[in-house]
Amino acid sequence: MVRTRPAAEEPVRRRSRVRPLWATAGTVGALALGLTGYLLLGPGIGNDDARPGAGAATSAPSRWTAVPSGWKPWQTTVYATAAQGVKKGRGVTDAGSQGFGPKCQVHDGGVYCAGDGVLPLRIDALTGQTLWRAEPLPAGTGKGAHTFTVLGVADDAMLVEQTFSPDYGDDVVVSVAALDPGTGKRLWHRTLNVDSVRAFRSGDLVIVPDAGGRSVTARSPRTGAERWTAGLPQGQYCRPTNTGEDLFLQCAPDMMPSDHMVLLALDRADGSARRLTVPNEGVLVGTYDGRLLFLDPAKDEDGNTVGGEEGPFSRIRLVDPATGAATTTRLAQRFEGNASLADGTLWFATTSGQVTAVSARTGERQWQTRTSLEQPSDITHDPRARVLYMSSASGRVAALDTRKGTLLWETLPRAQRVTNQGWSLSEVLLHRGALVVATPDGDVFTLDPAHPDRKPVSG
Repeated sequence: MVRTRPAAEEPVRRRSRVRPLWATAGTVGALALGLTGYLLLGPGIGNDDARPGAGAATSAPSRWTAVPSGWKPWQTTVYATAAQGVKKGRGVTDAGSQGFGPKCQVHDGGVYCAGDGVLPLRIDALTGQTLWRAEPLPAGTGKGAHTFTVLGVADDAMLVEQTFSPDYGDDVVVSVAALDPGTGKRLWHRTLNVDSVRAFRSGDLVIVPDAGGRSVTARSPRTGAERWTAGLPQGQYCRPTNTGEDLFLQCAPDMMPSDHMVLLALDRADGSARRLTVPNEGVLVGTYDGRLLFLDPAKDEDGNTVGGEEGPFSRIRLVDPATGAATTTRLAQRFEGNASLADGTLWFATTSGQVTAVSARTGERQWQTRTSLEQPSDITHDPRARVLYMSSASGRVAALDTRKGTLLWETLPRAQRVTNQGWSLSEVLLHRGALVVATPDGDVFTLDPAHPDRKPVSG
C-alpha cells in the first residue's frame, strides 16, 4: 500500500515505526545488573528448541571476518566535539527533539550520521573520532527546527536532505545538499518542491524533484550535474521502493484512498519510464526471482484489511515488473512483524524480539527464535557470515544464524540513556568485519562479532 504523503517536516524513512519504549535509563541500569552473566548466551529457541552453547561465537571461527587493521571497539555520540567544522554537537540548531533520532550509513572508512537537530557529521569508523560536523544550509538560518536525513554516500559525496520548520510565519523549507566526505564542506545544494516526491539516492544517482513538483531529475552526487529528467503521474504522490538496484516509484493519489497505484519503473541510464497499474495493497519488501515481492495483508470475515505495515500478512504476491503479471502464494500462517528479504528468505521481527524465517518460495516457516531485544531494529543480513543482526534502543545487539535461527549471542545494553519514544529505531551497520551500531538517542559504537563482549573505549 502507498501511504499518503508525509508532512513536509517529516523525513521519508523506510517503514518508520512509531513505538513506545518500555526501557528508561533506570531500566537499562537494572537490566545491566540483572542480566550480566547470561545475555551473551541468550534465550534462543531456533526451531523452537535450539540453545546456543557457551562457545557459540568461537566454535566456527571461519564464520567471522577479521576486523580491519587499527580498529578498536570504540563508543561515542553524535554530539561529541568535532575536529573540523561545527565543533559542538548540542545547541548548534534551534531544534528541540521531534522524535527522529540520528540515522547513519557506513562508507569507505567513515560513519556518516544526521538526524533531528543533529547536524551532518562524519565519524572515523576505526577510531570513533568525530572528524567534522557540517553547518546548516542557508535556507534554514532563522529560528526554528532542523531535521537532517542522510540520503547516502556515493560518487565521493555525502548526500543530505535538510528540512527547516520556522517557529513562526514562513513555510517549511526542504533542501538537498552534497557534502565533501573529507571535510564536510558543501559542494552544491538545491531547494526542493516535495509536493509529489522527496529526494532520494539510487545507486550512483541522486533523484531530486523539480521546482514545479511535476518531474524528477537525476543528478550527479558529486557535482549536481543533470543526467536526465522524468515526468511523474499528475495528481499523485510517489515514494521510492525498497528494491535494491532497481529504480521504482510507487505512486497513488495524494490524500485520498485508492484501490490501485502506478508502479513507475525508471531506466537508470536515460530516465525512460514504464508505467504499470497494480493493486494498492500490501507492503513491497524487495525482489525475488526477478519479481517484486509484496506481502498482502490479512482480511477479516467481511473482507476488510486488518493490521498495518507490520501485518498480519496472509500471502506473498510476486509482480513481474515488465508486464504487471502477478502470482500469489498463501503463507502457511498469518505472520506479523517488520519484514526483511534476502537470499530467498523473509524474516519477520516482532516488537517483542521474536524472529521468524519464512521461505519466499513456499510461504512455509523455516524457524522461529526468541530474543530479549525490546523494539528491535530492522534486520541486517551478513551473507558471508550467514548471520542476522538486530539491535534495540538501549544498545543491546543480537546475532542469529540464518540457516537454523540459533541465537549466537546477545550483548548487554550500551546506550548511555533511553529517552527516545520510538519514532526512529536503532540500526546495525556492517564495516569490514566489524559492526557499527547507532541508537535513537545518539550513541554510536562498534563491536567485533567474534568477540562481542569486549569493552569499548571512548571515541
